[in-house]
Amino acid sequence: MGELKDKASNYLDSFEGESALADVDSRKRKAAKIRAVLEDEGVYAHASPTILDIGCSFGHILLRLVPPGGVGVGVDMDRNIGANTDNVFFVRADAENLPFRDQAFDVIVCNHVYEHTDNAERLLAEIRRLLAADGVCYFAGPNKYEPIEPHFGLPFLSWLPRNLADRYMKLSGKGDHYAEKPLSHPRIRRLLRGFSVVEYTSRILQDPQRYAATDMLPVRSLKRRIAIAMFRVAPFFFPGFVYVLRRNDQHRS
Repeated sequence: MGELKDKASNYLDSFEGESALADVDSRKRKAAKIRAVLEDEGVYAHASPTILDIGCSFGHILLRLVPPGGVGVGVDMDRNIGANTDNVFFVRADAENLPFRDQAFDVIVCNHVYEHTDNAERLLAEIRRLLAADGVCYFAGPNKYEPIEPHFGLPFLSWLPRNLADRYMKLSGKGDHYAEKPLSHPRIRRLLRGFSVVEYTSRILQDPQRYAATDMLPVRSLKRRIAIAMFRVAPFFFPGFVYVLRRNDQHRS
């Protein structure tokens, strides 16, 4: 196993995010954001979409994305995973080698997962393999050059070379090793070269009400104005991204 796969098997024990992943209210808010993007892309026009959530954890988000008549599958390597329902099922599996047939899913959600894989290119190859010909993937994650590293809350941690990042982790008392692998925005776009990409970050900034993001970006707030200016002037420092991906061999009408 790679170093991040080893960590993923006990992910909730490996950093201070367990409370966030188990917080049902915060997961509801995140599910509302993802669902708003998927609605914008026409996902719920399908009577019974099949939805795959990669890195599902307890499944709080997936359970809120699957409509009546749809089927959801959550995958995670962590020993902590959701409980099956009538139409939502959970599988402990490696995101770089998923046990499903080609083009099995109408929708794939990959939300802040890529940085926890040993091989992000392999993850994206699996997403492309599993995505239906007319399917969509919600793909979001952090930027390597965001000022505050989101998992450990340490300024500039992800900017550092690995040996210095490990020392920083030890000095801060956050752990012995920084294993996460966030990428810069240009590298992310290269990673997505096998897809047709729709950029949603700017859409969410411009219309947080439409995308259920007013908890983070109140419409008339200074925070939102700063975020819009930052995204325009210095997107390479912007904390994260939201994209919708489609197979680049499909043609939309």
